[in-house]
Order: sequence, then structure tokens, then C-alpha cells
Amino acid sequence: MRNIFIFICTTLCLLISCGGNEKADMLIYQGKIVTVDNEFSFSEAVAVKNGRIIFVGSNKDAEAFIGDSTEIIDAEGLTVLPGLIDAHAHLVSLGDELVNLEISGCRSFEEMLGKVKEKVAVSKPGEWIVGGRWDHTLWPGKAFPQHRQLSEISPDNPVYLKRVDGNSAFVNKRAMELAGITALTPDPPGGIIVKGQDGEPTGVLVNQAMNMAKSLLPGDSEEYLADKLEMAAKLCSENGLTGVHEAGVGPKEINVFKEMADKGKLFVRVNAMLGEQEKPRFQVSDLNAWFKENRLESYADNMLCVKTVKLFFDGALGSRGAAFFEEYDDDPGNTGILRISPEYITEVTKAALANNMSVATHCIGIRGNSLCLDSYAEALEEYQGEDHRLRIEHAQVLKPEDIERFASMKVIPSMQPTHCTSDKNMIEDRIGRERSKYSYAWRALLDAGLIIPAGSDFPVESVNPFLGIYASVARKLPGDKPEAVFNSEQAMTIEEAIRGFTIWAAYAAFQEDILGSIERGKYADFTIIDRDITLIDPEEIPETKVVYTILGGDIKYKGR
Repeated sequence: MRNIFIFICTTLCLLISCGGNEKADMLIYQGKIVTVDNEFSFSEAVAVKNGRIIFVGSNKDAEAFIGDSTEIIDAEGLTVLPGLIDAHAHLVSLGDELVNLEISGCRSFEEMLGKVKEKVAVSKPGEWIVGGRWDHTLWPGKAFPQHRQLSEISPDNPVYLKRVDGNSAFVNKRAMELAGITALTPDPPGGIIVKGQDGEPTGVLVNQAMNMAKSLLPGDSEEYLADKLEMAAKLCSENGLTGVHEAGVGPKEINVFKEMADKGKLFVRVNAMLGEQEKPRFQVSDLNAWFKENRLESYADNMLCVKTVKLFFDGALGSRGAAFFEEYDDDPGNTGILRISPEYITEVTKAALANNMSVATHCIGIRGNSLCLDSYAEALEEYQGEDHRLRIEHAQVLKPEDIERFASMKVIPSMQPTHCTSDKNMIEDRIGRERSKYSYAWRALLDAGLIIPAGSDFPVESVNPFLGIYASVARKLPGDKPEAVFNSEQAMTIEEAIRGFTIWAAYAAFQEDILGSIERGKYADFTIIDRDITLIDPEEIPETKVVYTILGGDIKYKGR
């Protein structure tokens, strides 16, 4: 209610002031303004003052806002969207990948080994080699890698390579020696040390087992972390993003975000989720204290907020860690992993709601989603009527009755459209056709009355939001033949896809009153692009180019 009151007062002040001779700091005219208001209406011009929108309307009426110091952008028919928001991403990980060993383009295990060998040649003995984005499902045979050849080319350098989904890692013998991993080492709770038929570890560590090696990696100084985050934020801006929901960070990263905002180096608004993995499994009293200490309503004119807690429940489909009630079709006996207990989710959710925070829980498999809904329901018994905006991140494979529960409980399915197009060629191998029917079930969720905040989960997927918008409506990869479409009945409309990256993303962060649409009183965040994605053939959407990214009335990126 307080946010709504502030918004109404701000809007009234702006309307009153516009009745006089107020001149705009910036005027964008002769464009197609896609307002994403309730009617999804279009306009021609938008005027900005002090970082906020003071006018949306016709080119003719906009002339009254032109003053001597007004910056005028003639859009020349370009399309102006509300600033695009990625509702689930990892700026910290993106920064890491911009400086670490990049192996996403490798189409075989041997090609990946070649990349590592090149890195070893320029590294000091004992220096960690860190990289990622390998995907064994793209290799001949599609088998998990074995460490023997990796260890042979890197005897003196511990190696840590994350899989593309971030839910498993591949390490060499030296890294396992440092981590104390042997044939006798038991799986940690919520994790798997993959072992061969001889009982020896293969080098693949799944979910919580990753931490056995990851905890040994040298930490970044705050200065180096800030440098990496600045590179990541700039890349986001270049791709048209004005906002990012950072899915799981700790106080160190939040402090760096603050410093970056103070210095004008953030480039995107950050809705940071407080990562529970920083302090796992405390008592409720500790949770309350920690949430109170780290909650942040707004910082630096809404450049940063921390109002959500991030939990990781199950794993991913690619590494067969997503949790199901029935076993995987291609891995008999395996039903996936639960990293934490349902009871812990309930505890965290109660503490979060008590401190005016939401919870966003990573759930991919049917069992993960269903048990998380159970945990949320138990917590909500004490907080009925609250505007909780509890989220489930990914919500990739559901059963129909749980779609109904999402709706009745008003739990937000925060989803990443490009996960569908990346996973579609393996999902039926993993779980069969029947369970796949309600995977990435956007239409079923929307028809149930839900919204779908859209993201990318970058760097798991591309930072380019137009690939996500395309995946939402096409449900196939760019260039695929029409028959490659996956469950076409679950596709979104282009309007829904745009809402997913704008107003629905803003809503999921309690920010729909200030972000997500082009309306008077809201922040002047715009993404100006070279084509009208509301009308063109969807096959052209992936080729969209960003011409301007504008944040709070300031041009952060100019593409031409």
C-alpha cells in the first residue's frame, strides 16, 4: 500500500506540473511506443523529466514539452519498448564467464580438452583453471565425461569446469585430490559424486557435490568482482536490458552492487535475491535476523533492491538432477535430487514472509515443483491474505493439478523461454512423451490466470532477450524447420512474450508501479529497437538489433 500511495502522489505531482510550462529533459518522438499498459496500447511520443515519464501521447502534443535543453531523439519509426527486464539471471556468473575459460562452443569432449590444454600451457603450476558451459548432450555419444584424459593434460593444475546448466561440474584428478574425493567418499546430502563401474570417481560432481571443489576456488577481491560485474552489466545494456533479477547472491555481492550504483557503473537495475546457500540451514531465529539485516527496499533511486530469498530445491534435466516421482526413462533407478528438505523451504518461507520478503525457489522436475507448492502452502497458512508473490523459478515440468495449485495459491511461475528450446531435443529421452506434455507449459499456466515473468538464466542461456521472446512464440530454435516445434499448443502470443520481459517481470519484484510499462510517473527506462516485433514474422525476431538502451532518462547504450 505504501508503494501505491507514493506512486499516486508522484503521478499527481507530475500531472499538475505538466499543466504549466515544464519542459522535458528528453523527448522521444516519431516512434511506435509500445506502452504495455493494461490495453497494450501504442503511442507516438514520450517525454521525460528527472528520470521519470511525464507524457505519453501524440507527436503534436509532445511539442509542448520541448525546451532549449531538451534532448530530442527522432525515433524515425523505430519501436520503443519499456526497458526489458530479465526476471532470472546471474550477473555474477556472467562476469565470471567473461574472464574464465569459455568452452560452450565445443561439440566434442576432445575439442573441450584442446581448450583446456591451451589454457594449461599459459598457466602457472598449481593455478586453478576455471571455466564452463560444456554440454555433453551435444557430443557424440552424449555420455558424461571421464576425467582420465583431462587429468593427463593438467597434472599440476586443478581444473573446475561447470556444465552449461550450472548444476554439475567436471574436475580433474588434482582438484579431487585437493577436495579429498576418492572412491570411498560418500555422496554429500543433496549431491552426487558420479562414479564409474569400477567405483572410482569420474570427475563429474552433481549439485551439492560441486561445493566440495568449488569451495577451494580462490575468492575474488571486491575490486575484481566489481570489474567483472561492470563488464556483465554493460553486456546486458548492449542487449537492451534495463533490469535484471539476480538469482542468488550474498552480502559481499550486494555491497559491490551498492558501490557500483554509487559510481554510476551498474548500467541495469538489479533486483537481487538473497542466496540461502551463503548460510545454509540455520534456525528460524537466525533467518529472521539475517533477513532483517540484508533486506533492501530501494537503493540509489531504485537501482538496487533486495526483497526476495533464493532457494535451490532440485537439480536440472541435463544432469538428471531434476526431481521426479518416477525414475528417468534413460537412467533407471534415478528420480533426481533434492538439495534441501521441504521442511526447510517452509521454515525459510515463514521467516521471509515475516520480514516482508518473498521466496523464489529453483524447481524443475514434477516432484520438485509439487513438494515446493506443499511447503509454500504450509507457510501461507500463517500468512493468509498477504501479497506474498512467492515464486517458483523454472517450473519446467508440471502435472496438471499443480498448475491449478499455482493459480489458487497465486504462486508466480518465473520461467526462461530459451530453456524450452535448448532442452526440447533431450527431454523426451529423459522423461518420456507423457511427462513431457506439461513441460514449459506456458499456455496452460496463462489460461489458469497466471502471469509468467520471463528471463534467460544467463549465462546458462544467451543474455539476448529477443531470443527469449522468439522462443516464447516459436518454441523452436532459430532456423529450425517448422516440424521442430515443441508442444506448439503451449506457445505464447507476442503480446504475452513482451509482457513477460516487462510488466510481469516488474510485478514479480514488487515494482509494477514504477517499472515495466511506458506510463506517466514511471521510470524512463526504454529499449528502442530496429523493427516492430509486434507485427513482423516471428522468424525475424532473433535478428532484432538494439538501437538505444535508456535507463532513467540516460542513454546507456547507442547502437548506431
